[in-house]
Amino acid sequence: MCKQYLVTGGASQLGEHLVKMLLERGDKVRILIGADDDDTAFEGMDVEIFRGETFQKDTMKDFFTIEDPRSAILVHADERVSITNSKDLLMRRVNVSGAVNIIDLCIKNKIGRLVYLSSAYALPPSKDGYVSGQEFTFNRYAVEGDYAQTKAEASSYLMEKITLNKFDAVLVLPTFIIGPGARKDSDIGKVLNGYLTHNVDLVNGGHVFVDVRDVVAGIIAAAEKGVRGAGYILTGEYRSTVDFFQDVCEATGVDKGQKTLPNWILNKSVAKFVDTYYKLVHKKNPKDVYALFTTSPDTRYDSSSASEILELDGQTSFKDSLKETISSAI
Repeated sequence: MCKQYLVTGGASQLGEHLVKMLLERGDKVRILIGADDDDTAFEGMDVEIFRGETFQKDTMKDFFTIEDPRSAILVHADERVSITNSKDLLMRRVNVSGAVNIIDLCIKNKIGRLVYLSSAYALPPSKDGYVSGQEFTFNRYAVEGDYAQTKAEASSYLMEKITLNKFDAVLVLPTFIIGPGARKDSDIGKVLNGYLTHNVDLVNGGHVFVDVRDVVAGIIAAAEKGVRGAGYILTGEYRSTVDFFQDVCEATGVDKGQKTLPNWILNKSVAKFVDTYYKLVHKKNPKDVYALFTTSPDTRYDSSSASEILELDGQTSFKDSLKETISSAI
């Protein structure tokens, strides 16, 4: 049965894959993209394109004007991502103000269901690991970094509206997204270029990765089968820093060698001295280049938690996903 989907963040890596998958299913799709976003990826596709900013309500009036809002599904995928510890002044505007506006407008316009792209980073550490279902709590003060804090704050606001307004919404919480369509200026693009082009020494750590196509499949499954008020973790394989870059070397056919810096480099007590040293020698700071591998969400859950609940198809292999990431991000 043909469904009406509204997608924010349509020009993002995830947004483009989501639009394509929805159109392949025969669904009706309209997207919201920024005023300066490139829309060439949608040429020849039967998709309605609206321009506006989620953090500016007035720009979304036409986007929300549809014939049958109660049967429509809105996927809020517009977000600003950075897993580094650097401050980003625009992040709160996009991730919090934008999400609040979308949630409020969905309620006001009586949109049938909202699927919110939250993040596993928004979840506080837990001794017992994470679970999928209706047991999530979000606290911006219990997580670190602008990205995690803004996603936690927006997720908390949504949970409040679900409870108080009986609003039909679900959350999907992916770990770090990779795969085809990754941008050169993305976090993963900077990581790969730091290693392959600038020969930056590695740091100890690791991360949990998930392919963009698996996240899209999870979003659609949550839209159609998810329980109101539930959150679903979407995750893939964990890779240590060393294992990750061994896979990068294998995928590129380049043997760069692997020199790993001592753990004290990441110690906060010496951070200023380390930063000063790298500035003086005019070299890239490994702590900044590989921040991704020191900020991973809890790794004690696996992909079965999402796939069993949402009945996803088989997940993309990490090595295949990495090869396609490298192809588009390098």
